[in-house]
Amino acid sequence: MNTTWKSSKLQIPASLVSLNFPSFSTFSSLKVNGNVNGMSWLRSSSTPVYERKQDWTTVNRKVNNKPPKQLNVKLHNRFAPLSKDPGSISDNHPSKSSEVRSENLLKSKRPQGKLKARPETLIVGDSAVKDVQRMCGKNTKVLCFPKDMVNNLKERILQIADEYPTVTNIVLHTGSNDVSKQQSEVLKRDFTGLLNTVNSLNAAVFISGPVPPVRGGDERFSRLFTLNKWLISACTDHSVHFINNFNIFWERRHLFKANGFNFNKSGVKLFTSNLFYSILTVELFSSRRPLLTTVLSVRPG
Repeated sequence: MNTTWKSSKLQIPASLVSLNFPSFSTFSSLKVNGNVNGMSWLRSSSTPVYERKQDWTTVNRKVNNKPPKQLNVKLHNRFAPLSKDPGSISDNHPSKSSEVRSENLLKSKRPQGKLKARPETLIVGDSAVKDVQRMCGKNTKVLCFPKDMVNNLKERILQIADEYPTVTNIVLHTGSNDVSKQQSEVLKRDFTGLLNTVNSLNAAVFISGPVPPVRGGDERFSRLFTLNKWLISACTDHSVHFINNFNIFWERRHLFKANGFNFNKSGVKLFTSNLFYSILTVELFSSRRPLLTTVLSVRPG
């Protein structure tokens, strides 16, 4: 029987159909290599898997033909000066120059402290100026001597002024401790000596007048009131500026502490404001006309 069995892929004679071929499961496990139209395929199952042959290619790496950079590092023996006499090293020696550079580098890295502000206004006085510094800026220096009298301030003012050569305004507040002695003529004589002393200073000098107390009796009040009037005329005679504090603190109990003598916070603010108001007013007048003695005060609020 010459009948031929046709398949979609292979044509097998009918005589071969009766032969015993391996089962499908056995045949599917075989690996058959072949080449079809330049394609290689490897079958591990009934369905072939094709894989294109690729020739080996060589990867061309970029070659850097530039020569490596050479760092010029100068090496010096820092112990070389030990083998020579101390006086034989010249200023141009490498070790000498390196030491200078190192020293300059340390100086540049060393933290520099802030320059202290040089005061332009100096306030010197008794316990009344104790808290004034808190209300002032860096250009004002306040020195407090709580127990000083007029004669003590006269002896120390020249030395204090020499310690602050940049000062252009000097305010002096004293006399309250002297009133307790009840020696009015001695007090006037001491003030006259103080006024004569400050006339030699190269700065504008201000005498801050006494502050009326809210306690202490009528006698103390009367002595301070008389002293205030005398200082106005005495400062005018010596060409010294006078700051009147009497009017703004008269019967202002809310500006004092419980003891009736020391300022509270509000009193310190008003006292400081009156001082600088007087200084600024004098500077304004002196810029327009020759320096004149002025008697200044703030109107009571």
